[in-house]
Amino acid sequence: MNKVWAAVLGLGLIGVAAAATAQNMDPGAVNPSTPDQMNPATKPIDEGFQNPIPPEKERPTVSDWGGLRPDYGREETYYFCSPCHSDARIRTARKSRDEWSATIDRILEKYPYEPMEPQEREIILDYLAKQYGPNVP
Repeated sequence: MNKVWAAVLGLGLIGVAAAATAQNMDPGAVNPSTPDQMNPATKPIDEGFQNPIPPEKERPTVSDWGGLRPDYGREETYYFCSPCHSDARIRTARKSRDEWSATIDRILEKYPYEPMEPQEREIILDYLAKQYGPNVP
C-alpha cells in the first residue's frame, strides 16, 4: 500500500514540475497571476466590494486617535478602548453617561485590566457622554 501512495505522490510532483517548466517558472515559485496566491492588499476586487486592507496612506496613525472626535479625554478613551476594538464601535454607539458607565463596568468585570483610577474613569465618561451621547449627531 505504501508503494501505491509513493507512486501517486511521485506522479503528482512530476506533474507540478512539468507544469512549472511549461510556464518557464521555478517549481517552488509563487505564480503572481493566480488570484489566490496574490497579496490580499493588491488583489483585484469585484466592483462594489471594498478591499478590507486599506492602502498605506489611509491606515490610521496614533495621531488620528483612531478617528475619535477631538476633545478633552480623547487620549484616555483611545488608550482604554483601542486595545480590544476599533473606534467604529465607539463612534456608532449612542449611550447616556449611565449607559457608558455600565459598559465600562461590564468590560472591567469581564476582562482583567489593571485597576482604573476614578479620575481617569470620570475623564473617559465625560468624553464619551459629550461626544457619543444619545443626542449627539
